[in-house]
Amino acid sequence: MLFIKCLFLSYIVTATALINNQVHLTNEPSYCNASTISCHWSGPVNSCCSPKYGLVVLALQWVPNFGPTDEFTIHGLWPDTCSGKYAPSNGCDSSRRSNEIASIIRSRNSTLYHRMITYWPSYKGDNNWFWSHEWTKHGTCVSTLRPSCYGTTYKKYDDVLEYFEKVLTLRDEYDLFGALNLNGVSPGRTYNVNTIRDAIKQALGADVRLDCDRSGQLTEVSLFFYVKGRDHYMITNAISKGSCRDAVYYPKK
Repeated sequence: MLFIKCLFLSYIVTATALINNQVHLTNEPSYCNASTISCHWSGPVNSCCSPKYGLVVLALQWVPNFGPTDEFTIHGLWPDTCSGKYAPSNGCDSSRRSNEIASIIRSRNSTLYHRMITYWPSYKGDNNWFWSHEWTKHGTCVSTLRPSCYGTTYKKYDDVLEYFEKVLTLRDEYDLFGALNLNGVSPGRTYNVNTIRDAIKQALGADVRLDCDRSGQLTEVSLFFYVKGRDHYMITNAISKGSCRDAVYYPKK
């Protein structure tokens, strides 16, 4: 009887360890429904399972002399309400505010840090300020990244790393330069705004927001997403067209 009891306890411990390891790998609480789509809820949904701010905007910049000449760089990933209103301007969790994001990422994941230097540079010259601002104002509003959502597997700053890793992954997956180039839109020329818009839609499958400066030069493209489950981003049509009008100059970097 003692042997059976010990064997049973050993099984429980092993099974628990396997479950905890799975949660650590997926960061998906076991009580979540992975098919839930943000902003399409039919009833109350745990905000660890589906983002409270369920319409998410990936803003990508085109700034001459910053970043690779054939790549858009990142402005940020911004959780909005389902109607497109902004989340709180000062962020969503004051306890996780930070002005040391660069050192946090560099110490925990040097590969991510160097990718951010390349694809998320501040054109004002202060990467740490830029990244810290984006985390404090926007990253803390991704409700599925709250430390309590990780359960016992959470290690300090896991939420920070996951936010920035996700943004880099989305930028890679939704290759704007490639989408434009594939459809005959290249830097150094002026295009009708609809030519640029249609080229991106043909490649990525959704309307995007195009923003220009006062001279009509393209500066930023924003992609809109709903989120399936905890972190599977599904592109959807932008809810606004942006400031670009008529003739748009797409500059060389």
